Amino acid sequence: MYTTLQEIYAQSSESVRATGLSQELASEVYGKYVQFINQSVSQHGRLLDVGCGSGWSSYLLSQEGYQVVGIDLNAEAFECPNVPNLTLVSGSAMNLPFEDASFDVVASHQAIEHIPEPQKAIMEMIRVLKPGGILCIVGPNLLSIGHLIKAISVYAWQNRPIKNIFWRSPHMPKHPWGNTLPEALVSFPLMLTLITRKLIDSKATFTMREPDINPPFHADNDACYMCNPIDFVKFLPTQNCVVIQNGFYGRLQWTTLIASGTFIAARKLIQDRSNDIKVMSN
Repeated sequence: MYTTLQEIYAQSSESVRATGLSQELASEVYGKYVQFINQSVSQHGRLLDVGCGSGWSSYLLSQEGYQVVGIDLNAEAFECPNVPNLTLVSGSAMNLPFEDASFDVVASHQAIEHIPEPQKAIMEMIRVLKPGGILCIVGPNLLSIGHLIKAISVYAWQNRPIKNIFWRSPHMPKHPWGNTLPEALVSFPLMLTLITRKLIDSKATFTMREPDINPPFHADNDACYMCNPIDFVKFLPTQNCVVIQNGFYGRLQWTTLIASGTFIAARKLIQDRSNDIKVMSN
């Protein structure tokens, strides 16, 4: 029996990733991710795709002109076509098997929320990024006020027997903010309190949770980190990076707190100013 999500991701044949895709379906799944990277990067170069899953996101990026290396825990999950400017390797985001400053772009899609040490993973991504290079992180916003309002008003009632609206069944997955209507209602003030604390705190506070390790996984019941844009905006400047985009391009800045997704792009500074920033914050 697997005891951690990392073991499941690395070894299990359960469908824990987007598999069985065609190029057309992959373009639908990863379209915004590819678009966000293209809008954040001024010129193509060597790109690392962290948590590439079945490899389709890496493949699509290789078709955009990047020299791509995709990395994920389970090499047996790789299923995308083999092309000359794409390499897929097995490895952990918390211990990337690459030299310092070896990539022009480091990107990750829907992976950071499943990593037990997100800060360590982000620092590893920055380590392998060249000075002046771009970091792009795309994931859910698990502190989305808008998503929780939808959960209360729509999702909790949709296509369910009455008993599962109000009471949790034994086999119901455990979403970060609950699955039943009472759970979602209780979660609302808790979420607002957590958001307020994060906004007030001068430092990033990465909030973790106990994940549901019973497949099949959907709606981030297997998330162990409560991914949100506030953490990245506060953490990245302490790691010698400047945030250049918070939210999907074309959307108003204030919508990041209600948007269901986290879209962060940052540039690694050429000169290391992280120590100066840390001293100023103490």
